[in-house]
Amino acid sequence: MSNFVNAPVHDMLIRIKNAYMARKTHVDNVQYSKLKEKVLEVLKKHGFVKDYNIVEEGNKKFINIVLKEVVNPIQDIPVIKFYSKPSRRVYVSYKDLHKVAGGLGIWVISTNKGLLTTKEAKYHKVGGELLFEIY
Repeated sequence: MSNFVNAPVHDMLIRIKNAYMARKTHVDNVQYSKLKEKVLEVLKKHGFVKDYNIVEEGNKKFINIVLKEVVNPIQDIPVIKFYSKPSRRVYVSYKDLHKVAGGLGIWVISTNKGLLTTKEAKYHKVGGELLFEIY
C-alpha cells in the first residue's frame, strides 16, 4: 500500500465503508491527521462509528477505528458521497444547506468554526467547503 494518498480523508472514509461491507468491526492503522480526528469526532457523535483511539508507534501516530456491528445491511452500511476533491473544491453558503436523506444523514462542512454538520452550520450561519455527505 502506498504511503502517499492524494485525498487522505476520502481514503479513511472508503476504508470505513469497505470494512462495514466486509462485516468487520475494526479499521486499524489509519495514518493520523488532525482533520481525520475531527471527521471521526463528527462521525462518532452521529453514530456512524462506535469509537476510535490514537496510537503512537515511535514518532508516528495511527488511528484505530471501532465500528458498529452490521445487523441490517441496508440501514447499517453507510452511504458516502464526496463533493470536494483536491482537484475541485466545492463551497456552499449556509442558505444552500438542506436535510440529507430526509434528516437521517449529514453533510460535513469545513468552516472557519471547524468541521460542522448541516444543522450546526445553519445555526451558526456559516458556509464553507462541502467535504462529503453520509447517511
